[in-house]
Amino acid sequence: MNVPTSASAGPKHSPDTSCATTGSVDFGVDLAGSGWKFTTGDDTAWSDPAFADSGWRDWSVPDNWGDHTDLSGYDGFAWYRKTFTLPARPTGVADANIIAALGKIDDADQVFLNGTEIGRTGGFPPKFDSTWEVPREYYPADGLLRWGTTNTIAVRVYDGTGGGGFYQGPVGLYSKARLRTLAGITGTAATRTQLAHACAVLNKQHRAVAAGDWRAYSSTLASGFFHQGDTADRRITELKALLKNGRVTLTDSQAEVFVDGQGRLVVDTIRTWTGLPTTRELLYLDPRKDVELGDHARFFRDDYASAAMQRRVQFNVYLPKNYTRTTAERFPVVYMLNGFNGSNIEWEARDIDAVLDKLGVNAIVVFPDGQSGWYVDTSEGNFKSMIVKEIVPMVDRVYRTIPDREHRGISGVSMGGQGAFTIGLTNPGLFSSIASHMGALSFAPLIGTTEERAANAGLRPLTLVAGMSAADLNRHRFYLDGGDSDEYRFGVAAQQMSTLLAGKGVKHDYQLGAGNHSDAYWMPKLDRSFGLHAEQFAAHPVKQPKEPKKHRDAYRWP
Repeated sequence: MNVPTSASAGPKHSPDTSCATTGSVDFGVDLAGSGWKFTTGDDTAWSDPAFADSGWRDWSVPDNWGDHTDLSGYDGFAWYRKTFTLPARPTGVADANIIAALGKIDDADQVFLNGTEIGRTGGFPPKFDSTWEVPREYYPADGLLRWGTTNTIAVRVYDGTGGGGFYQGPVGLYSKARLRTLAGITGTAATRTQLAHACAVLNKQHRAVAAGDWRAYSSTLASGFFHQGDTADRRITELKALLKNGRVTLTDSQAEVFVDGQGRLVVDTIRTWTGLPTTRELLYLDPRKDVELGDHARFFRDDYASAAMQRRVQFNVYLPKNYTRTTAERFPVVYMLNGFNGSNIEWEARDIDAVLDKLGVNAIVVFPDGQSGWYVDTSEGNFKSMIVKEIVPMVDRVYRTIPDREHRGISGVSMGGQGAFTIGLTNPGLFSSIASHMGALSFAPLIGTTEERAANAGLRPLTLVAGMSAADLNRHRFYLDGGDSDEYRFGVAAQQMSTLLAGKGVKHDYQLGAGNHSDAYWMPKLDRSFGLHAEQFAAHPVKQPKEPKKHRDAYRWP
């Protein structure tokens, strides 16, 4: 890869490279495959490296409990253990550079390395929380790895429904450089001058935040800064909010710097803001100036502090191709609701951004974390309020949307199809187009106390539509589908909904096709549902604002 001369030179700095390395270390111990031990049940003593697991079953990972006759219907606890030998410590490899990557685990896990917990994801009963789609990355503490001798990893797993186990890799101990290679992220090692440049930017950000000087921090963000949904204005607004709660620190650990194919300096770092979750991030820096450019990503996770849920919640965002190429153009929005036992992150496993790109979707698509909440407000969580009262107005505030009902649609899959109908129809001032893929249209919300279920019984889409007038229904455009072999008879429910809408004279797009309750049935039909939303948006054209001229010193994206 050829690095531009300007990137090699960069601004002149004293050679302070203490904040990071060049990221040239490439190391990994692959723990996938055979050599594991497995048993069902639960006993925290099994985390002890000295525990004798010889009586357990020989096992391999990744795995799928559904492939084993005795586990195909099993929901409960299980443990995995593996004893392995690390090589002598390679030159340049510190414990702090190693990440325990454990792929994806169905549904929740707790991981121990040499008897010490290094991380957990999801929730065990009585507060079960399925996180089957979340990639596991844990950070062992210094001194925990035993170089040149044996180590033991023990993984406590709980499966609450469906399959179970390590269903996807990578599984092993890796440097960030190796993880980047596994993810297809390439680049060349930074020079000492480039490393000093990156450290100058990071250190300036750290000092500014520690001093509570948001203006100084703002000066480190490029005029066109855009990172995981954050513009410079939004990032500063969030920093000001943090500062109101007291002193704030920003730290970067295990930082590695490399140069990507566009000549940008990329910092692979574990970043922590006071009061916010620690995350691994790739920071993109201008090679010519002391500013952070942002990643200009078009598919990412966003999050905020939710009053409705009384915790921070996530949602994923897809931006159309023209969003990051313009600074003024505004776009319609489609809200896409997950099915039962899912979340916002499941769309990453489906590579939904590539699917939407291929379809040519010219809308912002937002994926809330609906968990298994049936998109209603109950003692299990205020999922409807989270979407209607918080996420919708926030998306309109921080993204360049066309903020009216005529340019706002809602879609969903299975439980999400049920939610698309109930939220869409009970909030006609917010949504104008509704789409359901193999939706639970014959179900009322299956969540909450007996009293809450009774109160929400009317939110059965077939019942809801039956009680509405044709005039009210015709305020919306509808799409719905269902498979003729759907295990939950949602294909039958879709037929009943189509008959009901037709009987009221409501135009809609409906199809019953061969297939069961699976991605293979509904995903090929996304062209129909997004086509419906696009027709609705196109029927209400808007005048777009004029694009400002780019500053001549702005970073030129290829």
